[in-house]
Amino acid sequence: MSGSLMGSALSGLRAAQIGLNTTSNNIANVNTEGYNRQITGLAESKGTSAGGLFSGSGVSVTGVQRQYEQYLSTQLNEANSELGASKSHLAQMSQIDNLLGDGDAGLNKQMQSFFKGAQTMADSPADTSARQAMLGNAESMTAQFRATDSYLKNMSDNTVAQMGGAVDEINSYSKQIATLNVQITQTQSKTGTPPNDMLDQRDLLVSKMSKLTGVSVVDQDGQYMVSLPTGQPLVAGKQVQSLQMMASEDDPTRQVVALKTSDGNLFELDESRLTGGTLGGLVQFRSQSLEPTQQRVDQIAHALATSINDLQTNGFDLDGDAGKALFTANTPTVVASSANSGGGVPSVSFSDDVTKVAAGNYKLTVNSNETSGYSLTRLGSGQAVNAADAGLEINLPQGLANGDSFVIKPLNNAAGQLSVSSDMTPEGIAARGSLSEGVRGNSNALAMAGVQNEKLINGSTSLNTAYASMVSDVGNKTATLKSSNEAQTQISQEIKSAQQSVSGVNIDEEAANMLKYQQLYSASAQMIKASSEMFNTLIGIMR
Repeated sequence: MSGSLMGSALSGLRAAQIGLNTTSNNIANVNTEGYNRQITGLAESKGTSAGGLFSGSGVSVTGVQRQYEQYLSTQLNEANSELGASKSHLAQMSQIDNLLGDGDAGLNKQMQSFFKGAQTMADSPADTSARQAMLGNAESMTAQFRATDSYLKNMSDNTVAQMGGAVDEINSYSKQIATLNVQITQTQSKTGTPPNDMLDQRDLLVSKMSKLTGVSVVDQDGQYMVSLPTGQPLVAGKQVQSLQMMASEDDPTRQVVALKTSDGNLFELDESRLTGGTLGGLVQFRSQSLEPTQQRVDQIAHALATSINDLQTNGFDLDGDAGKALFTANTPTVVASSANSGGGVPSVSFSDDVTKVAAGNYKLTVNSNETSGYSLTRLGSGQAVNAADAGLEINLPQGLANGDSFVIKPLNNAAGQLSVSSDMTPEGIAARGSLSEGVRGNSNALAMAGVQNEKLINGSTSLNTAYASMVSDVGNKTATLKSSNEAQTQISQEIKSAQQSVSGVNIDEEAANMLKYQQLYSASAQMIKASSEMFNTLIGIMR
């Protein structure tokens, strides 16, 4: 009897010790990132039958279980991924909003000053000071265009640098997850119990990765399979595929995210599907916000310069000479795909209709089945377009092969290259439309001042309206991102609370558990003492 009593008491003592150890571990890790609360599992030991009587034999410890809810963790990772994308996009977008929204130093004020100067000169075409003022306003305006372009290009470079940093972090987490996959499998195989600390570490790495990019996780026989939103696996057991920045095949001047497969090949990822996390936010910012804004600024610069230059070259200056271009003008940029097998680059120039030149780039693919010898599509939408409708004239050289492709950037660097012609003088401004007007002729100057009201942008919008629309679009998008960020923050916090209610450590609850196990330990010790005294009494009787 005392032996059974002693065994039961010892089992209770052991259960209390393990329970106290678990409670102590929970309390110690209350502020540890990624820690999941643990509980001691207890079960009644198998009883024994003797002399027709059945009696219990104490308690057994079934294990120390980690309080982890896969569904809630997945929901939290997805919410944090969306929040990471929202934050990174908003942080970048706010910079553009601040740049374009500066009414005192923005492009809009400089353009208005230029056209105001043109009107002043039209009122006094023979006045050299009025001509000098217009030229000075032109210098200030072009300088602001270049400054805006430089700022946006620096943002683009910084965005690519941040994308590279996120890629490096993702690769580091992928390697650590693969290592833990192996260690967890080996440890569980040797001990027969799950290594809770390693499981916490692996889940924490997945959580950190989800803040950088959207990921999907599948638990396959205790090993995590981690994949990108595009479907490509980053981690498969102990195998790892890394991300890398590379020059795009279609446009080698543009850095994109690629997957480096196990055989060493680079696979360019579809940006439209690379969503979630800081990386996804940066990718979407560049393609959906930054580049369209750059193109719209370039479109305004090109339309303004081309229209003024057309008037200049068709008019006459103060000395009666034919006018020269007031501004330097850009020419379309053509970039050959790195996969081309043929030689040569198409010749691309602007047609005479500036209103047809849209803010966007195109992909030209050599196709001998087409009458023109090529097909032309708008990047982003994939919509087929006609070169003439895009305000372009395209000529193919000899030596191109079917399937060769080129990216055409009609407005590339239009704002960055915009400047007043180096040989332009106040007297060189062509204020009159014909020599018959005399030195006080101003028909051309009036036309220059009226350029601001012409429907030059897409044939439907004036320069000022186009700029105001761009500023409004940027402001509205920034406001939408702010609202989305606030909502996503609230969602993440709510899911985090739900997840912590299951996996988080509650100090009050642990304090109660500590008292419970202390009492169990004390009671079990008393039972051991009682068992010992009974055994000693029995020995004494037998003597």
